[in-house]
Amino acid sequence: MKILAVFLTSLMLAASDDPPPQSPPENQPMVEFQKGRMSVRADDVPLKDLLDEMGKKSGIVVELKDTTAAERRSSVDFKNLLPMRAFREVLQDLNFAFFYSETRLARVLILPSEAENPNGVGTLTNPADRFAEWSKRGEKSPFKAKPKPLVEQSKDSRVESKLKAIEAMEESDDPKSIAALGEALTDPNNEVKEAALAALSDKEGAAVTQMLRRGLNDSDPEFRIEVLEALAERKDLDSLRKALSDQNQEVRERAAELLEDNLP
Repeated sequence: MKILAVFLTSLMLAASDDPPPQSPPENQPMVEFQKGRMSVRADDVPLKDLLDEMGKKSGIVVELKDTTAAERRSSVDFKNLLPMRAFREVLQDLNFAFFYSETRLARVLILPSEAENPNGVGTLTNPADRFAEWSKRGEKSPFKAKPKPLVEQSKDSRVESKLKAIEAMEESDDPKSIAALGEALTDPNNEVKEAALAALSDKEGAAVTQMLRRGLNDSDPEFRIEVLEALAERKDLDSLRKALSDQNQEVRERAAELLEDNLP
C-alpha cells in the first residue's frame, strides 16, 4: 500500500508541474487563401490585425495609413471571395484604392479621410484622381514608379478620363449611362472594367443585368468570376447555368457553387 501511495503521489506532483494548456488567442482573425480566393472570419478585432493577416495570407501588399481606422473594430464572415471583393467587404466606407499588376490585385492603400487628412488630398475612390492630385501638388507618388514614356502617359490620361466618366455615371439611371457602363465593362484596362462592374452592380433592372452579362466574355477568368458573383446577387440563374460550361475550371466551379446557393 505504501508503494502504491508513493506512486500516486508522484503522479500528482508530475501533473502539477505540467504547464496549463494554452487556449488560442481571443478574437484572432481566421483568414484562408486558396486558389486565388479568400475566406475570412473575424469577430470584433482591430482592423489593423485583420488587414495584416489578409495581406500575409494572400501576398497582397496592404498599406494602412489611417491611424484612426487601424484601431476600429471589425467583424466579418465570408467565404471564397476574390481578393478585390474581400477587401471591399472589410474596408467598406474607408478611403482606399486598389493597384494591379497586370490583372492581379497587388496593393491596397488606405489613407485618412478628407476630414483627417492635413494635406487635403481627396478620396481614393478613383485611383487616377489620386495620382493627378499628387502631380498637381508636386508630391511624389509613394510607389516610386519610373518615368513613363510619352505613349504610356497618354494611355494613363485616357484611363483617367474613363474612370472619371464612370464615377460621374454612378448615380445615374439614364439608359445612355447604363449603356456606356456596359461598354466600359469590355475595356482592355483592368481598372476601368472593375470600376464599371462596381457601378453597374449597384443598379437595378433587366437592362443592367443584360449589360453585366457582357463581362462573361472577358478573357480574364477572375473577372468572369466577379461578374458571375454580381449576376448571382441578381438571381440570374440562366447566366450561372451557362457558366457551367466555361472553358476555365475555376469559373465552372464557382458557377456551380453560386448556382447551388441560389437554388430554392
